[in-house]
Parts: sequence; structure tokens; C-alpha cells
Amino acid sequence: MSNPLRQLAFTLSVGLSAALVTPSFAADEKDAGGKSGQKASDKSSQKSGADKGVKAADDGKDKAADGGNKGGNVKRQPQRNEKGYDRLRMGPNGLPMPADRTRSIEAKRELDDAKTELTKALSATSGNSVHAMNNELWNTDDYRQQLINLRRAQADYDAVRRPIFDALRADTYYKELEKKQRESQRVISNLVLTGRGSFDWLFPHAMAALETRNRMTREEIIALAQAPEVEDARQRMLMAAAKVRAMRSNYAAQVTNSEDARAAKANLDTARDNLRAAQSEYNAALAEEAEYERIRQDYIAEVRRTGKAPIAGGN
Repeated sequence: MSNPLRQLAFTLSVGLSAALVTPSFAADEKDAGGKSGQKASDKSSQKSGADKGVKAADDGKDKAADGGNKGGNVKRQPQRNEKGYDRLRMGPNGLPMPADRTRSIEAKRELDDAKTELTKALSATSGNSVHAMNNELWNTDDYRQQLINLRRAQADYDAVRRPIFDALRADTYYKELEKKQRESQRVISNLVLTGRGSFDWLFPHAMAALETRNRMTREEIIALAQAPEVEDARQRMLMAAAKVRAMRSNYAAQVTNSEDARAAKANLDTARDNLRAAQSEYNAALAEEAEYERIRQDYIAEVRRTGKAPIAGGN
């Protein structure tokens, strides 16, 4: 082959080789460019996501901070009112002062005054009125005469019974009953003095003494019933006592319905109401002071346990 042909063939082969090789290089560059773009996009997306996460976290912190500071920049301290610390009066040393006894002292004074007034009201309606009634009745001639008649009737009744009792004491059967009674009483006294005064030891002797006394009483009733002068004296005594009792009842009814009696009764009711109110106030004051002392001791115990003072009320 001549040189021009060889040169043309060489030129064609070189050009064909270049045409075949160039697309592969372009594909490689395209692949490289695609990979580099994907990496860049991944990095940018990761960065943007991180930025968004950081921003969201920052927003969350800001919101949390705003929520925590809602209502003020200072955090609100827990209250301890449920324990009653707000009722305490704090002293200069930082500990609560003892309970104030002013209310209970004043209530005690009022209670004593109410008791004194009640005593006076009771005396005006009962003791003094009875004494005054006796004095006024004794100053009346009719009542004084009825009392004299009653005392005479009692003396007559005792006088007519005395001979009958003397005759009974001389009777053999009655004397035997008296002896048995004295013996039973002596045995009972000895048992008590020697420390054997139990029910089992005393009961038989006590029943024997009671039976003996019943027999003696029956003998006395029979002897008195056989003497008509005793019954007459007894009836006169009962009639005199009934007259005295009727006069006292009538006078008491008049005194009760008088203006002074009604006023005294009203004063007594008022004194009783005042005493109840004073007693209630005194009890309430003591209860309040006891509750204060309980809260105070609880406060001091918590200070000793924790080493710091819990929240309490103002001074």
C-alpha cells in the first residue's frame, strides 16, 4: 500500500477509536456527576433535616420555657396550708411562737363570772326564797298555831306509845327477839372487823337479823293496834301535819306566781344560758389552742428532720 493510503487508513482508525472511546468517558463523567449530585443532595437534605431538628428542639425548649414561665419569671413555691403552717406566728428565732392564751384566759374569767351569777340566781329562787317563806309564815298567827298543834300531837303520840313499848320489852318472847338481834349484829361486826366480810360469810347472819327485826316489828304493830288511844293520837298528829302542809303549799303557790318569783325565775334561766355559752366558748378556746400547739410541734419536728424551715404564714 502506498504511503498516502496508509496515512489515510491510520487517520480513519484513529478517528474511529476516538469516536468509540468518547461516549464511555461521557457516561463516566455523567455517572460521576450524578453520584456527586446525589451526595450533595444527601448532604444538603441531612443538613436541612438537622437544622429542622435543632430548630424544632429549640422551639420545644422555648415553648417549655415559656410554659414554665407562664404567669411570672419566678417559679411558684409549693404551699403548705394543708398542714396549717399558715396559722403559725413566727418568732424572731425563726420558729413559731407558743399559742396565744388570751382567748382562753378571757373565756375562763367569763365562765367564772357566769358560775357566780348562777349561784346567786339559784339562791334567789330556792334557798333564800324557802328561808324567807318560813320566816314570813312563822310571822303569821295561824301558821304558828298550827305548828304548835302539830308538835303537841307528836308529843301525845309518843306519850301514849311509850307504855306499850315498855310492856313489850318486859315480854319474854320480845326479849328473846331482841337478844337474837343483838347477837346477829355482834357477829356481823366481828366478821367485818376480822376481814371476813365477804358475801358468803355475811349473808346468813344478815338474813337472820332481818327476820328477827320483822318479827319485832310485827309484835309492836299488834300491841299498838290493841290500844285505841294510840290510834286516836296518831290521827290527831296526821291531821295537824296535813294542815301545816296545806298552808305551806298555798303560800308557796302564791310566792311562785308573784312578780318577784317570775323575775327570779327569768334571771335563773338567763344565768343558765350564759353559763352554757361561757362554757362553750371556753371549750372552743382550749380546742383552738391545742390545735395550734399540735401544728407548732409538727412544724418544729419537720425543721429538725429536714434542717430547713417549711413555708409558714406571716408573723
